[in-house]
Amino acid sequence: MTSFYHGSYIRYVIGGLGLRLRRYTKAVRRLFTGSKPRSVLEQQAKVDALIARRDWTGLEASTNEMAIMADRARDPEMMQKAGQAFERLGNFARAAELRLSARRQRKGKGANEWTGEDLGSDTLLIDLVEDDPRSLGRVIRHARLAGAAAACAQSATIRVEPRLVSLVQRTFPNAIVIPAQQNVVGDKFATFENLAWVFGRDAETLAADFVPLRANPELVETFRKRYRSMTDQPLVGLSWGSKSHSKDVPDFPDWARFIAQTQATFVSLQYGQVKPALRRLRDGNDDRLIYDESVDQMVDMDRFAAQIAALDAVVTISNTAAHLSGALGVPTIFLIDDNFQTAWPVTGDRTPWYPKGIVIHKEGRAWSVVLDDVGRRLSSVLTAPLTLSGKN
Repeated sequence: MTSFYHGSYIRYVIGGLGLRLRRYTKAVRRLFTGSKPRSVLEQQAKVDALIARRDWTGLEASTNEMAIMADRARDPEMMQKAGQAFERLGNFARAAELRLSARRQRKGKGANEWTGEDLGSDTLLIDLVEDDPRSLGRVIRHARLAGAAAACAQSATIRVEPRLVSLVQRTFPNAIVIPAQQNVVGDKFATFENLAWVFGRDAETLAADFVPLRANPELVETFRKRYRSMTDQPLVGLSWGSKSHSKDVPDFPDWARFIAQTQATFVSLQYGQVKPALRRLRDGNDDRLIYDESVDQMVDMDRFAAQIAALDAVVTISNTAAHLSGALGVPTIFLIDDNFQTAWPVTGDRTPWYPKGIVIHKEGRAWSVVLDDVGRRLSSVLTAPLTLSGKN
C-alpha cells in the first residue's frame, strides 16, 4: 500500500498503531455506554457480509431493513449509515430522507429550517462547515447545491471553510460567502442535509443541473502557459496517496509503470511532503512528472483549483483533489477501492455529482490491472473532441 508520503515503513507502523488505538478507544467507549441491541448487531453483520460478497441487490433490501430499524429506534447513527449506503446504491431520494432524519434526531428540527419553500424576502444562511476542516469532499460536492439554494433567496449567505471562500464567491457572485469563523444569522438556514433533500433526490436531475466551480481565469491561464512551455504532451493531474490507512491504493511500482506507459505529462496534485515519492514515481525521468512548489492546497485552495483547471484531465484516488477536479468540470478518472466508506457509486462508471468524471472500481483486481484499464480510458478522454481544458 502506498503511504501518504513515501512508503515509510515506520510511518506506516505508527499510523497502524494509531488506528488500532482509536478502535480500542471506541470499543472501551461502547463497553461503558452500552452496546447496541442484538438485532442491530445481527443486521450490521448481515450488511457487512453482503458488502464483502458485493451483492448489491441483497444489500439494498438489507439496507432498507436497517433504515426501518433505525427509524423505530430513532438511532441517528444507523440512519446515517443507511443513508450513505443508499446513496452508493443509487437511491438518492432515500439517502436524502435518511440523512435529514438523522440530523433532526441529533439537532432537532428548527422552526427556521429551510426545506425548499419560497423564501420571499427572508434571508437564507447556508452552512457548509464540516466538524473537521481538513475534510472538504462533502463541502465541495454540495457547493453547487448551495448556489442553487442561494438563487432562491433575495439575500443568501454561504458559510464555508476559509480556503474555499474565494472559489465559492467567484462561482456564485450573487451570494455572500464568509469563512466558518464568522458568525451570521438568517431568517432561514440550510445544511448539507437540507440541500440534498431539496436538490439531490434524483440522480438524473442532479447530473443535468451540474454547475462547475469557477477557478480564477487569470491563474488558470498562467498555469497553462507555464506547463505547456515544458511539454507538448497532454497535461494530466495525478494524486496517488492518502494518509488514511483505511484506503486501499496502488503502490509506487504500479504508479511508476502507469506513468511510463502513458503518453502524457503528469502534474502532481498530491499534498504534503512528496519529494521522496516523486523520485520513485519519476524513475529517473523527471520530465514526466511536474511538481509545482508554488501550489499548496493546504494553504491556498483557490490556487490549487486554478492548477487543476489548467489541465486536460486528472487521474486520482478518492480525496480532495478528486472532488475538486470533478466539481471544476475537468475530465477526471476516479480510482475507487472496494471498501464501502464513501459516496462513490458501487456500480457503473458515472456519478451524478461529477458528470465529466469516470469511476473505475477495483472490483477485486490487482491495481496493476486496474491502472491498465485507467490508461485505456484516459487515452479515450484525451483524444475525444472538445475535452481539453479551455475548449469546453
